[in-house]
Amino acid sequence: MNATEIYQTKRRLLTFLEKLTQGLSKPRKKFYSDMVYGMSKAQNTVLSDIARALEEKIDLKYTIKRLSRHGAEEKDLKQVHQNYLNTLKTSIPDNPLVIVDESDIVKPYAEKMEDLALVRDGSKNVLEKGYSTLNFSMATPSTKHPLPLYHHLYSSKEEGFQSQNIEIAKGFNAVHAFLGKKKATFVMDRGYDRNTIYEYVEDIGHHFITRLKDNRHLIHKNQRMKVPELAKRRKGKINFKTEIQGEKYSLKVSHIKVKLPVLKEVSLNMVVVYGYGATPMKLLTNHSIKGKDDVLRILKSYITRWRIEELFRVQKEEFQLEKTRTMTLSSLRILYTVMNSLIGHYSLAIEKNTSHTQVVLARARPSNTLKKIKFYLYRFIRGVSNILRFDTAGIKHFHRIEQRSNQLSLL
Repeated sequence: MNATEIYQTKRRLLTFLEKLTQGLSKPRKKFYSDMVYGMSKAQNTVLSDIARALEEKIDLKYTIKRLSRHGAEEKDLKQVHQNYLNTLKTSIPDNPLVIVDESDIVKPYAEKMEDLALVRDGSKNVLEKGYSTLNFSMATPSTKHPLPLYHHLYSSKEEGFQSQNIEIAKGFNAVHAFLGKKKATFVMDRGYDRNTIYEYVEDIGHHFITRLKDNRHLIHKNQRMKVPELAKRRKGKINFKTEIQGEKYSLKVSHIKVKLPVLKEVSLNMVVVYGYGATPMKLLTNHSIKGKDDVLRILKSYITRWRIEELFRVQKEEFQLEKTRTMTLSSLRILYTVMNSLIGHYSLAIEKNTSHTQVVLARARPSNTLKKIKFYLYRFIRGVSNILRFDTAGIKHFHRIEQRSNQLSLL
């Protein structure tokens, strides 16, 4: 492995770490530096593997104990997340797409982990022990890779938990505060087809695109009608070919002006999409539609929502999130926050597409098919890990050491 590639990869991580740990004490800076470097090299969130990746010349158990001790302290996590958001500010375009979705961390065999609750395992569609996660991620403008903006891991059994709707409202509030005067489009699946969410997004002044449930009623020409019945009135005049999760589709799209019973003063549009499944897909939006381009823009925005499914796969497959073994929610939240911050850092690197980005992608696997790949995050994570695998010095030599000056000051 080229020593220059190792140095450049570590230097970029260090630059990111300086921003991520700004304002923290020296011990906490070192802790987060160890976590980011170790997670990048080990390519997982298992504490023993992170400790092993640090290449410290002491007994491994002492490194694990140190990381465990620091991992139990959650008090500076909000500062770390705010520092991470500060690294994104210059990368946020006007009218960003913010994808909203929930996932889970399933721990079926865990017994002593703190506040384990029942969650629905999305892969098996069964209830298992674990934790819920709420994710708001922006799609990067060019490559459409996920930039996590708000990520919260929680348990319905933990002290202070009130309801899922309140947790979702906290996410909207956090993203709204971060965006400032910029107006976003929140893209959501059927689980967010709720009156409270529509009212809330309207109240804070943003747009939404949501996939509708079939039991939803809408108002069209002063008539209250069920969504499937209303969709039958539009057969799809606009042809559109696309690829969704690797499969190609020939879609037919139309739209119809509607209103919600709870938002009778707000003009809305329902976009009807034929060709994706046995029944048409129905999308509700508060974006105005003046022609074909607007209809397709809304459909393309919703298709981008599938990128957050890729984010969840990255979390669970590339970083092996569900193999994490920690006893406290604080430790798990720190690991989850560090992992998402790292994913955001990598997504920005892919978006900028520097020469170093190409080097990392090439190191993931010897191949000449980069042009055929549309989602590079898996490959970038593996490329960084493969480069750092040849590093035997660890991150400790990169820690900035401040020394007191022994020079006498002249008065």
